[in-house]
This record gives sequence, structure tokens and C-alpha cells, in this order.
Amino acid sequence: MNTNTAGYPQLSEAEMTSMPAHTGYVQHGQLPMAQQQTIIVTAPSFGTHNATVTCSNCGNNVQTKTEKHPSVVAWISSVALCCLGCCVAFLIYYLFFTKPRSPEWWKEHGIPEIDPSTTISSFDLFLGKKTIVDKDAFVYNKMGPFCGVVESSSPIILLKDLDVMKKILIKDFDHFVDRRNAFPIVDKNSVMNKFVASVEGEEWKNLRQSLSPSFTTGKIRRMMEHFNSVGLEWIEMLRSKAKESGSTKIDVLSTMNQYIIEVIAQSVFAMKTGTIQNPNTIFAQKAARLGSMGRLTDIIKMSLSPRYPKVFEMLGIEVMDQEALSFFVKILRQSLEARLKGEVPKRNDFQQLLIDARKGELKPVGNDELDTFEKEAEIKSYKLSSMDKSKILTDDVIVAQSVLFFLAGFTGVASFITMATYCLAMHQDVQEKLREEVEPAVKEDGSISYDDVAQLPYLDMVASEVLRKFPGQLRLERVCAKDYHDPESGLVVKKDTVVVIPVHAIHHDKNTIKIQTNLIQNISALRTREKGILLLTCLLELVCPRNCIGKRIALIESQAIIAHLVHNFRIEPTEKTPSPLQARFIGNLPFPPKDLELKLTPLK
Repeated sequence: MNTNTAGYPQLSEAEMTSMPAHTGYVQHGQLPMAQQQTIIVTAPSFGTHNATVTCSNCGNNVQTKTEKHPSVVAWISSVALCCLGCCVAFLIYYLFFTKPRSPEWWKEHGIPEIDPSTTISSFDLFLGKKTIVDKDAFVYNKMGPFCGVVESSSPIILLKDLDVMKKILIKDFDHFVDRRNAFPIVDKNSVMNKFVASVEGEEWKNLRQSLSPSFTTGKIRRMMEHFNSVGLEWIEMLRSKAKESGSTKIDVLSTMNQYIIEVIAQSVFAMKTGTIQNPNTIFAQKAARLGSMGRLTDIIKMSLSPRYPKVFEMLGIEVMDQEALSFFVKILRQSLEARLKGEVPKRNDFQQLLIDARKGELKPVGNDELDTFEKEAEIKSYKLSSMDKSKILTDDVIVAQSVLFFLAGFTGVASFITMATYCLAMHQDVQEKLREEVEPAVKEDGSISYDDVAQLPYLDMVASEVLRKFPGQLRLERVCAKDYHDPESGLVVKKDTVVVIPVHAIHHDKNTIKIQTNLIQNISALRTREKGILLLTCLLELVCPRNCIGKRIALIESQAIIAHLVHNFRIEPTEKTPSPLQARFIGNLPFPPKDLELKLTPLK
């Protein structure tokens, strides 16, 4: 590049022609308008060319103004981007602003339709202005025994009649074997496809039959050693925090997570993570990425994925954090390999139970190890197909169930314990009465046995009332496997239709369960209620064949840590504790509010 006498850079003809063919127009602003010249130069195809040119008339610098003429690739990219924008706009319009048609068979069989979109639109749900709890409550208060609702272009049937629910979940279970998946799984090779909660039909029946011996009372009793050892370490950590000032204020959910993460690590992964002493271990960080709902993207994905699974599959959006998931899968695979090679001693943990089940070393489920609800489910159960357990409980399946056990335990148990601790803090009379019941059950070393926890009736009632107020699932959902007709109620359900039991709405229906304003009145009322209606849909879920197989472990684990808490601390609200508690509802799950604070004061 040369310069003229004034020192300005001057492009030679060769330099101009060597640039990509991307023309620009340069106007010389110093000349009178009538005498202005347009000098044609070339500029790079992408990005503005910053070189200046020299006017041949006066030798002064001329400022450039480049007008790009995009290449074919850039043009195609622009068109593709425009098309994508149009598709997204159309998708948003279709999903949130159009009302799908209801199926004709609703009218033919007398199923009334309720349209909640006039009050609670899909866009309100998307923006978080309303939740699925608001929507179900709106429909529930208007419906009869059952009704039809078009939800995200899919027809669903909501139930209100408890007798119909029992038929759907237990008596006529063979029509409603499968659940609606909580979230789509894009990667078909993912371990999530092998979750017992995800598989369907005969595959589920065989897997469930193979897993059942691992969840009997005797096997759960063996895992109490982990609940006690971790619980005592956790209690000691809290005591040390309160030592200096006589009490300590805690972020409840974060503190509960320290216990949950460590107890799951020891009872599933056979490892000690040190999370109780250091809540920021790599294990805890990865667990938070999988189970917490702190990020906006997590909330959006969890809220929308059950309603628009095809959209997520089409766009390849995974709900779970794949990096964190791979972290735990890798650990579990390494642990399983070491156990199978005999490189580590046997432990009383979940993965070892599954290995023993595969080898046939666990005794079959016997009535002496079944509680009342399990016996009822077994009597009304289905006929399972027989298959070699070694072919069912493959390495991948064992790893998958271990991951599921971790996920369900981390999110569900932590939320439940947080809610229960809050309720006890806000009702000192209930807390004191519970403490009186727990004291005799705690041994000198601070531990508590499975049998003692299971035989504390007031603790059971407190847990029941917390589950009523904050059920573990906002809904129970079942997919109709074959056309169904109930002659008594007149309900007709076509194949592939989703049947929904609005758990939260039922649990807060004052006409059904006579809710009192005071927690202790509700707990006292439990004594006179029929056991089968105690938790309503939660108990129906327990007794139905397709229940949560780990629910009893989760309940015992939760009750044990609550017993440890009330035995060692007085739990009180602080000036920051909200009243009433506003839970977060994300997807089909309840979560405690962020930054919930309580005060713990050691008793001894």
C-alpha cells in the first residue's frame, strides 16, 4: 500500500482488485454536492474494510462507506435464520395461543369438558404467572366425578371421585400400567431410558418383579446404619456451629442437602464425600446441577418438557444436565465393576442389594416383610411374566436404578424434610409433643433403630400431615393401555389417553378431608380417620402396583432425620422466616422457597 504526498494511504489498482469482490461506495464529502465523485473500491466479504482512499482531484483523504453484497453462503444463512425465526414464532403461537379441538368421543360418552384457558392460559404457565396447581384447582372446583381437559394439544381426563381413582390405580390396573414420562429423553442410549419409572409394559413388570426383593422391610432395616452414622455426623456439625453463640441460623434446604447428599453417597455410591463438613465438594456441586431448580433454564425445561415432549425431542433439548449425569454414571460403573471383580468388601447399600438380586441371593418377598399397604397391592396385583433376573438386571439397568435412587432421594427427601422442619418451627406445640415421643426411642449413642422409627405414631402423623400439605407429586398420571369403561361411574377412556389424579387439589379440598386451620388439630384428626383415606391419593399411590418403589426408604430416612433434629435442637423461626410458606411448583414437583431460614438451638 502506497501513500500520497499528504501521507494518506493510497490503494493501488492491484491491491483493490486482489480483495474479494465485495463492492463499496466512497463519497468525497469535501467537494460541492454537484461535483462529488463516487469512487468504487473493493472490501472484504465479511466485516467493513477500514482503509482510506485518496481523491485524485485534491489528494485529500476520503471517508469510506461500505455497502455489503453478501456471498451465497451468507445469503443462505440469512434465509435459514429467517425461516427458523418464523418457525419459532409459529410454534409459540400454536402452543400458547391456539385452542386444540377436543376428541369427539368425549361428547359421545358424556364426558364434560372444562376449558381453563379462559382464566389460566398456557402463556401464563410459560411465564410463571400461574402454575399447574392453579390450573388443577380451577378445574377441580368446577368438575364433577371426572371431566375432560385439552392440555398442550393432548386430551386428558381428570378424576375427582376417590372410588374411580382406586379402580384406575389398583382394581383395573391392567388398563393403566404405564405412567406418562416426566420428561422426554432425547438420547435413546441414555441410562434414563432404563429407569424403572420410565420403562413400560412387560419390560416394567419384569424389572419391578426383579427389584422388589431389594425394597422389603428387612433390606431397608439394613440401610439404617447409613442413616444413623451420617445423621449423627450431621447433628455434630450443626452443634459445632451453634457452640459459640448458643444457636445457629441455617439455610434449611442447603443444610438438608448436606445430609441427603452424604447419606445417598454412602448408601448408593459406597463412598464418603465429606459434604457435611464441606458443602462445596465436587460431588455436591454435581448433585446440585442435577437436582436443584436454581437456574432459570432448569425451571423452564422442567416446566415445559412434560407438556411438550415432542418439541424437546425435535430440538434435541435434554432436561437433565448431561455432564453431571455422566459424572455419576461413571462413578457407579466403576463401583459396580469393582464389586463384581471382588475388589471391595460387601456393603449394606443399594447397589449391593441389586447385585445380590441379580445373583438370586435375596430371599423372595414374603408376607412377613410386607406392610399392610404392600399386601393389599400384592393381592390386587398383576400376573408377572417369568424371566431370568440376570437378563433383566444387567449392568446398565443396575447403574440406571442407582442413578434414579439418587435423583429421587436428593430432590424428594430434601424438599420433604425442609417442609417438615418449617412446619415444626411454626408450631412449637407439635414440636414439643413429637420430642416427647422421640426421646425414649433414642439410644445412648444417639442412634435410632428402624423398628423404633416405624413405631412412633405421632411422628407418622406429622409426616402424613406434611405430605398432605406438600405432596411429593402434584399429580399422578397414568396412560390408558387399552380402551376402558367403568359401568358404575360411566367413565370411558380411550387407549393412549392420559388420566390425571390432581393430588394437590384433592389434598387441599376442605370438603373431602375437613382441613383445620391449626396443624395440631389436623394431626389429632388423623387418629380418627380411616387408614385408607389418611393420605388419600398418596396412600393410593403406595398401594397401587405401579407405586414409587423407593418411597418407603425415603419415608424412613426422612422420619429418622426429623427424629434426630427434634431430639437435639429446638427449631424456631427467625425474622426472615416467611409465613405462610410459599412453595415453588416446577413441573410436577413442589420445591421449598429459596433462602428459607430457621434457627436451631441445642437442647443438651
